[in-house]
Amino acid sequence: MRLPAPRGHMSSALISALRASPLPRPALLVSGGTREIFLDDDLQLSLWICYELRTRGFDDVASGWEDNPFLAQFHAALETRWEEALRTLSEATQPAVMSDEGLAELRKHHAFWQPRREMRSVLRDLQAYGERTHSVLFTVTLRDIDPAGVDEMPALTLALVNALSLFGLHQRLVGCLVGFLTAVDTIGGDPFAQLLPVPCPPEDVRLGFTVCQELHARLTQHVHASVAAARTSLKGRWLVSQGRVNVGC
Repeated sequence: MRLPAPRGHMSSALISALRASPLPRPALLVSGGTREIFLDDDLQLSLWICYELRTRGFDDVASGWEDNPFLAQFHAALETRWEEALRTLSEATQPAVMSDEGLAELRKHHAFWQPRREMRSVLRDLQAYGERTHSVLFTVTLRDIDPAGVDEMPALTLALVNALSLFGLHQRLVGCLVGFLTAVDTIGGDPFAQLLPVPCPPEDVRLGFTVCQELHARLTQHVHASVAAARTSLKGRWLVSQGRVNVGC
C-alpha cells in the first residue's frame, strides 16, 4: 500500500516528509483548521496515516521514520485534539432513513471502516484475556479493515476508523473500545444488545458506544443528502501542490 493523496497543508507536509529521509527537525506541526474536526479532511487523513504507520505501514515511506521522536510528537498532538473532540460527542443525530440506493452507497463506506472480524468474538476474547492483551486483539481486528480506497473516503468515514484506532491502541481506553465494538455489532439493532460483561468503567463503555453511534448517524445523513442531490457520497483525489508547504499552528 502506498501513501494516499494529501488533502491540505498538514497532510501534504506529512506525506512529503515521509517519502524522504527524516530531517533533524521535520516540519510536522498540527494546524488549527477551520472546519469541525469530524469534517476536517486534512486532519482526519493525517491522523489515519499516523495510525496506519503503526499497524501496516506504507511501501513508499523512507526508512528511519519508525521511531522518529518528532513524528511521535506530531501524532500525540493530533491524538490529544482527537480525544478531546470525541469526548464532546453526544447521540444528537438521528440516523437517516435510507432508500435502497442509499444503503448501496452506505455499504461502500462500511466496506472501508468496518472490521470484517465478528465483533462478539473479539468482545469474548477481551473478556477472557483482560486488558493487558487488548491491543494485540485490536491490532488483529484493525488488520481486517481494508485500507484500499482511502482517497475516496470522506472525513466522516476516516473519523470512524480513527476513533477505533484511538480506543484500540491505548490500554487506558479499553472500555471505550468495548463500547465502540459493541456499537459496530449492533448498528441497526438494540443498544448494548450484544454487550458482554467485560470489566470496564461504564462511562468509558458509554463513550465508545456513543462515538460510534453518533459518527455513523452523521455518515448516514451525509450519504442520504448526497443521494438526494444525485451526487456521490465519496470523494475524488485532491489536487494539492507537490512543492514545499509551510505549515503553521
